Amino acid sequence: MHLTAVLGGAPAWVYVLLVGLIVLGVRRLRTREVPVVVAVIPPIAFLAWSIVGAIALSHRAGPGVAASAWFGGALLGVLSAMVLPEARGIRLTGGRVRQPGSWLPLILYMAVFVARFACGAWAALIPEQAAIATATGVAVGAAMTARLVTSVFRWTPERHSGAAA
Repeated sequence: MHLTAVLGGAPAWVYVLLVGLIVLGVRRLRTREVPVVVAVIPPIAFLAWSIVGAIALSHRAGPGVAASAWFGGALLGVLSAMVLPEARGIRLTGGRVRQPGSWLPLILYMAVFVARFACGAWAALIPEQAAIATATGVAVGAAMTARLVTSVFRWTPERHSGAAA
């Protein structure tokens, strides 16, 4: 099967998701101050995406396989965040956070999209391998989710300079 057939066979929501991930990643290229609720959108979105994948996997291969794939991926995500941490966000007063500009979020978002897309195509093209393809996609999604959540927990409070009154 040609690449054009694979790309053309994907549902429209996949491309909407791709555009959304690109927008989220590009916004992280510059240092910016945002409300905490805006800063936690990517971790929440990736969590929802990974849970949907785990539910789909549990229907194909059982809840044990789904849980193993999800928690295994999450463990790898936490480890990757410890080995290759991104710059820490800084919690500001007034419920805001300063996120340092970086290419890493965009690169990671695109890597997860490509991996999940490839796993979906794999499952569609070779149905007898759909469970392992979906498990791989779930593990990748869980790894990204755990990495993003870990980065939120690494935010540091703003340090004020100057003498205390």
